Amino acid sequence: MSRHTGAWLAWSLCAVCVALIALALLLNLLTGFVPFAEGRPNFGFALLTGVLSLAYPTVGALIASRLPTNPIGWFFCSLGLFYAAHRVIVSYADYALNENFALPGGEYVAWVSTWAWSAIPALATFPVLLFPQGRLPSRQWRIVAWVALCGATLTALGDMFMPGELPSHPYVENPFGEVAIIGGWFATYDLFGASIVLGLTLQAVSILAALLSLIVRVRRARGDERQQIKWFLYAAVPLTACGSLITVHSIIVTFTTTFLFHPVYLLS
Repeated sequence: MSRHTGAWLAWSLCAVCVALIALALLLNLLTGFVPFAEGRPNFGFALLTGVLSLAYPTVGALIASRLPTNPIGWFFCSLGLFYAAHRVIVSYADYALNENFALPGGEYVAWVSTWAWSAIPALATFPVLLFPQGRLPSRQWRIVAWVALCGATLTALGDMFMPGELPSHPYVENPFGEVAIIGGWFATYDLFGASIVLGLTLQAVSILAALLSLIVRVRRARGDERQQIKWFLYAAVPLTACGSLITVHSIIVTFTTTFLFHPVYLLS
């Protein structure tokens, strides 16, 4: 890919992210009270996070337009695009199910928003794992990439077919929830709950391993590359710490709800 083509594509993706965030904020503004959704931010916080999220596609476009063969910029663009698209589908589902009932597919869009979120941690793992040259420290680190992909897949499959309320939209029943008994004693509820717990655990392990690979790189690097990695670590360390804490919280809630029938919350 030429630099001209790369720059055009990268900045086009950035413009799409801006348009999607603007659309999501408009739907947030038009949507009134959302029942049983205490986790929904108010409009001011939604605006702040929406604007801050544009840092991903902007930085990605800056990198990809100058180094189109380096995957780091494209991963940042993809992460920003995926996040913005997820914001839109969550906002559309809330608006269609609470404000404008004539809009089609509200509950199915809510269903998509539940399991699509599983790809975010995997997408966030790869820039950390590949920074700054766009390649793995060694072939052995491939297993981390596969663990991240397997974790995202298991989490998504569990969220797709787990019967009951949708986590992202508690006022909607999963339209594809499967209620059955396997082998006369094992319920699908347990199967999909175990899939989510295992998937989240693999994602937490992969992002921590990716951070470890970055620490290994900074110990071996010299000159400009060492300074790049050190600056990157200022963002990667707190992001990994906070992301891991949220993932552990989700694991505990899912496990205690599915197998102990009494949810335990690590975070409020």
